[in-house]
Formats: sequence, structure tokens, C-alpha cells
Amino acid sequence: MTNQTSRRQLLKASGAAIVGGVGLAATSGTASARYVGQPIYTTENTWVRTGPGTENGVRATADKYTGGRIVDGPVDEDGFRWWRCQMNGDGDNGRVAGWIPNRNFDPADITYPSLGYISSDYYDDRGGRYHSAVDIANDYGTPVKAALNGTAYRAYEEGGCGNYVYIDHEDGYRTLYCHLQGFSVSHGEYVEQNQQVGTMGSSGHSSGPHVHFEVNRNGSEVYVSGTAGEEVHSESGVAKNYADL
Repeated sequence: MTNQTSRRQLLKASGAAIVGGVGLAATSGTASARYVGQPIYTTENTWVRTGPGTENGVRATADKYTGGRIVDGPVDEDGFRWWRCQMNGDGDNGRVAGWIPNRNFDPADITYPSLGYISSDYYDDRGGRYHSAVDIANDYGTPVKAALNGTAYRAYEEGGCGNYVYIDHEDGYRTLYCHLQGFSVSHGEYVEQNQQVGTMGSSGHSSGPHVHFEVNRNGSEVYVSGTAGEEVHSESGVAKNYADL
């Protein structure tokens, strides 16, 4: 059953210690490991090449802090270890796949929850208040997935988030997924990262189908990277440029 709870009440409640799931502290110790399927982000402006090795052409330049996901590799070439990655769009490019060297990216803890484009970024001015999330827009019914392991709860906020899921993680982290069309989890269900938790919709106060994706820590909103107009993949990495890490 859906609980009618305001998002502000939940943020206030999340100031207490949150438990459940494998959180950021548990995953950050594996920073040197690389594997196919891993969410990543670029640590500098990076050429995305057509093949492993500097002799191959450049498909695009991925800006620093662009999220992505490893899809193939590794290949050792020219003294570097190369991985084929599916990269999100940035200010200059749409989504692109290609090869980048180990040294130019880091593993990410949090992943973007849905495929689409960012329709509103974290700094978007909402008439004197700033948007404390990123909005990812796509069609009704687009899968919305968990950004990190944790315990998921269903809720409803009339005139605000509409149908939404919030997930409690370790270290006081909580993620929210608002304006859902429908739920794919039960209340209190433990979910794995990238497990579907709902479908994109326009419930609550919304101008069209999108997911309002918010990250909080101990009751305070946390910056999430991404600029309006950029294309993102679900399961791609969110850069660790949020304030408290």
C-alpha cells in the first residue's frame, strides 16, 4: 500500500542514522578494480577512441565528470589498459561508445536511474528556489532503477512528488525517485543497484513524463552532476563531485 508522506517529512526523518544495503563506504574501497558492467565517470577531458590504442581515431571528447559504463575490455595497448565504455552525453556530444584508458576514469558508487535526457539540472532556478535534483525525461513507462543497493519504500505526495520511491542506503544516504507512473517494488523491499523500482510517469506536480532524481545525506540534499540537455544512460555512473565526498 502507498503511504501518503511529504518529501520534506522524509528528509527530516533521514537525519537519523540510516541502515540497509551496501552503501558508499562499502564500495569506495574498490577504487582500483575495473570490470565489465561497472559504472564510471571521467576524471579529466577524455578522447573516446574507435579502438584501443592511440593510433585509433577519436569519436568524441568526453568532458570531465561525464558518466558512463564499461561494456568491454580490457585490452593492453601503448602502455595503457583500455576499456570500451558507453558514455553519456555532455555539453558537446550525445551518447557515444568507444575506448578510453584506465587512467582517465574512476569507478562510481551511484548510478543514474533512467535512460533519457536531463530536462532540469541541480542548479535550475525555480522562481527563487533552486532545484535540488536532476530531472531525467523520457516516455511514459520507461524503467526507473535503483541508484544503489538499499531498502526501498513506496510513498505518495499529492501536488508534489506524486507516486515516488525512496531508498535508504548506508552512511545516511537516501535517494528519491519522483513522479512515477507505477511501482515495481513492494514497501520495505531490499533492492540491488540497477534493479527496477518503478516506471517513469507524470504523477503529482509535473509537466510531463520524467523522474525527479534526488540524493540526500542526513536530511540534506546533495549535489548531483548533469546539465540540462545532456543524454544519460541508466546504470551509468554519477561523478563523485558531490560536496561531502
